Amino acid sequence: MVASSHFLENTVQVGHSKELVFAGDGVRLAGQIDYPTTPQPQNGYPLIFTLHHVGWNTRGCYQHFADIALASGYAVFRWDQRGTGRSGAGGRGSTTQDAVHAYEVALDQSNINRRRVIIVAQGTGTALLGSSFGLFARLQRPYGVALVANRLDEKAVLAIDTRLQIVVGQDDWNPWQRFGQAASTAHNAAYKHGAFSYVAPNTDQTLMAADIGGEEVFHNGASTVIKDWLRSLCPPSRSI
Repeated sequence: MVASSHFLENTVQVGHSKELVFAGDGVRLAGQIDYPTTPQPQNGYPLIFTLHHVGWNTRGCYQHFADIALASGYAVFRWDQRGTGRSGAGGRGSTTQDAVHAYEVALDQSNINRRRVIIVAQGTGTALLGSSFGLFARLQRPYGVALVANRLDEKAVLAIDTRLQIVVGQDDWNPWQRFGQAASTAHNAAYKHGAFSYVAPNTDQTLMAADIGGEEVFHNGASTVIKDWLRSLCPPSRSI
């Protein structure tokens, strides 16, 4: 169902940030973990781990996901793809393996609950996760997955064997009827985890649009849906 159109514009306060340098697949990678200002649950903060969309290669491109995570009581791990930001460049090696290495580093961070890790993938990141979900699950099966600007159809989405939230833009060139509604329906038919879909009106595969002042911001309806879903999985006020 297509909901009303609103847009996100505020940045959430960070409790603590830590810069990280780690090994990718034959390349040095850089990233960061941010912690929320909310009290730490007994078993550690739930964690958001981001997977990139092509052209959105640096951690700064995912400030909107960081805002959503921090406001929901989650820590968030972001990183720069090889050849961008503070990461090194390398002609050899696999970007999929880079992502798996980054996930492993995220799981090893202090004060997080590795059994409550949510992978948030956008655009081509959703395709990467669909083709290599087992590599991530072998390290730690994610507690949930958010597919933003989903690229997995009703067959490919069945690779994601966990709780699922799909968010797609109404004007994405990939039809929302197939990559939103049909994908979540197929997932619910195959699994009992729970799969949901949301269609953001008046936006495309970036889920970004101009606010009243003309600034590009993340769609507020999409933000609210993701935030509510995260809080339903790991309520900020309750130890896990």
